Amino acid sequence: MEKYKFLIMKDLRHAWKDPVLMAALIGPLAILFLSRFGFPVAVDWLEVNYSFHLELYRGFAASLLVVTIPMLTGMLTGLLMLDERDENMIAYYAVTPLTSKGYLFYRMALPFLLCTVLSFVYLFFSNLSEVRSYNVFVLLLLALEAPMFSLFLAAFSTNKVEGLALSKLGGLFIAGPVVAHFVPGAWQVVGAWLPTYWPAKIPYLFMHNESFLASVFFAGGLLLHGVFLYLMVTVFINRRS
Repeated sequence: MEKYKFLIMKDLRHAWKDPVLMAALIGPLAILFLSRFGFPVAVDWLEVNYSFHLELYRGFAASLLVVTIPMLTGMLTGLLMLDERDENMIAYYAVTPLTSKGYLFYRMALPFLLCTVLSFVYLFFSNLSEVRSYNVFVLLLLALEAPMFSLFLAAFSTNKVEGLALSKLGGLFIAGPVVAHFVPGAWQVVGAWLPTYWPAKIPYLFMHNESFLASVFFAGGLLLHGVFLYLMVTVFINRRS
């Protein structure tokens, strides 16, 4: 643990000075605030003015918003990695007691833990999702997406500017909950390649009393997340070398 203290303090100082990184860190808390206090206001306003019952889409809103948390925490770490690459710090860490493996472990563990904590806070305090045991499945899949997104940015970007541009493609991932909730039948396979589809589909199935099917989807989602994460690690290591 001692060898990671330097990186932790360095990350905190860097995030404090960089407004983009600070926004990525504060973003999940802003989403929580919006969900807890903004959603009820929107429900009342739409019902009074347009007779639209937004309350019926509470579960969809929760899924749509919570999947942005791994994107934000992943972007935070991914941009830090690009900064370190620009400064040749990754090569430096490789010859220190930290080693290349230790560095990669830290850079994967940081977004995983951050996403776990922030997603837990969101799911249990946003008032949009029910507190159920199946949230553990959702948390695990969301947490795996954060380092996946970090490595995606670090592997396919040559600098921080490219990383910021590439992170905007993360907006495509919000299609996962849309497919999970609204696309009919077999057409859902179109969205199955999106990691965000699986943590959105699992609570949807549980809420419709499809416990066994939800468990099958969790197993499939876990396998897919594992494959994607392995591919991102492999590409990152190959690009680094």
